[in-house]
Amino acid sequence: MKLNSSKKFNQLTLISLSLIVALFITSCSDTLSDTTDGRLRYWISTLSSDEFEGRAPGTPGGQLTKNFISQSFQDFDLQPITNDYFLDVPTSEITLKDSSYLTLSFRGDDRKMITGEEVVFWTKHARDYRKIRDSEVVFVGYGIVAPEYDWNDYEGIDVTGKTVLILVNDPGFATGKLRLFNGRSMTYYGRWTYKFEEAARQGAAAAIIVHEEEPAAYPWSVVENSWQGPQLDLQRDDLGAERVILESWIRDHVLDDVLKFTGFNYLALKEIALEKTFSPFPFRGLTLSSEIFNKVRYLQSHNIGAIKHGRTKPNEYILFMAHWDHLGKVKAIKPGDDIIFNGAVDNATGVASILELAKRYSEIDTERSVIFLAVTLEESGLLGSEYFAKYPPIDLSHVVSGFNFDAILPTGLTNDMVVVGYGASELEDLLEEELSKEGRYVNPDPNPEKGYFYRSDHISFAKRGVPMLYADGGFDLVNGGKAAGFVIEDGYRVDAYHGVADEYSESWDLTGLNQSIDVIYAISLELANNSQWPNWYDGNEFKAIRDQSRQFE
Repeated sequence: MKLNSSKKFNQLTLISLSLIVALFITSCSDTLSDTTDGRLRYWISTLSSDEFEGRAPGTPGGQLTKNFISQSFQDFDLQPITNDYFLDVPTSEITLKDSSYLTLSFRGDDRKMITGEEVVFWTKHARDYRKIRDSEVVFVGYGIVAPEYDWNDYEGIDVTGKTVLILVNDPGFATGKLRLFNGRSMTYYGRWTYKFEEAARQGAAAAIIVHEEEPAAYPWSVVENSWQGPQLDLQRDDLGAERVILESWIRDHVLDDVLKFTGFNYLALKEIALEKTFSPFPFRGLTLSSEIFNKVRYLQSHNIGAIKHGRTKPNEYILFMAHWDHLGKVKAIKPGDDIIFNGAVDNATGVASILELAKRYSEIDTERSVIFLAVTLEESGLLGSEYFAKYPPIDLSHVVSGFNFDAILPTGLTNDMVVVGYGASELEDLLEEELSKEGRYVNPDPNPEKGYFYRSDHISFAKRGVPMLYADGGFDLVNGGKAAGFVIEDGYRVDAYHGVADEYSESWDLTGLNQSIDVIYAISLELANNSQWPNWYDGNEFKAIRDQSRQFE
């Protein structure tokens, strides 16, 4: 889609930003710390500073971020993957205007929902105006169609033009039964992205997911902060028409109040959805109406990519990745409010990690090539990584292994290293071997029910068969053990995740982050200089894809 010139950033603004960042980095690059700790602190504090405004794509802060990363790659004498460090990701930005509304009605009794406090809603249709009138509300349980689990929540009903009400997560979480989906461990079917996609495939006009904190794995504040304000999406030829018109979240206790006249309540719905005899059904008399007024603009976001070419196997690749984007800024409710989502943990830590690895690899030669990729639009649904993986400038079957860095907490030294999505690939064997040299161990994801394996950018490559390791910091702290580690994790999730409190502090102990980088560097360096091709374990959902992609090599 050709961009309208009136929608682009002012070119003088971009030139000014580029000059500012270039001068800033030039002034600092010569004095870049000779210690990993010093470099990490510089990168994290800079990327999460107020000057970078929360790193939202399509903003001056986002442009500063991209320039900062690309200039860092240049300073390390790394080459661009293509002819430029900036890899285009055509993007649309849709901002809901205040005049928009969502109303739930029961037999003539209208309730206009309070945006932010009771519901959040938006549309992926890149149009100025969308409307829904008197759409019947249908309960479809978990909103899942999974033949491999003999599960179809849409069986026997036509939801064309209707509003589907969907429970969060998947049935295994509610029961804990290992043979029901994957027990407490979330599957992809539990992800909100899947649920909206399936509702669209079924022809629904609107889809509402019920937010309950435990199965969602985050508080309502995360929903408020993530899905209000400008919503970013890839530019689509049909302007997003393949999506439902309205996508929404509603709080569980608010839904309970809405349902009180229908003869149902939220707890009853959850029980019904788990019965083997469950069939979707409409709430007789309950309808949804909405008018959506949007401000739409088109922009060009970018993944930032660099490569260190291998000496003897330049067409075989080791991949490091992290997302650079965050949530930007929000409007102040009252004077003095902090309005910047600085994203220090999420994900200045990840970007700093790949910059540290880029610096290390820039100083040595390897047999295989090494790619460093900072992707955009992760916070909008892993869109930057998806775009790269869908239109790759390299052959993904030639990517030996990938390593993802996302939101690494400053925990200090740990006895363990957490593998998100544990039990997936032979990369875990290499990790375990390396950790054992230090008397440390691999810790399977202690929160598999939260579905983190499906909530970060590595999944865009895993779906194409590329073996990916998403190994986070640990929770078993040298000082304080597992109890202290979980206090840090829980505190971050409740108080700072996708909030204005996610800020860098000089008091951070980055020794644990340094540990993680050292371990991944050791594993990747071995792979960069040998002929090994790690694969997914037998029985893994991605192994057949990998085997198919490699069979002609």
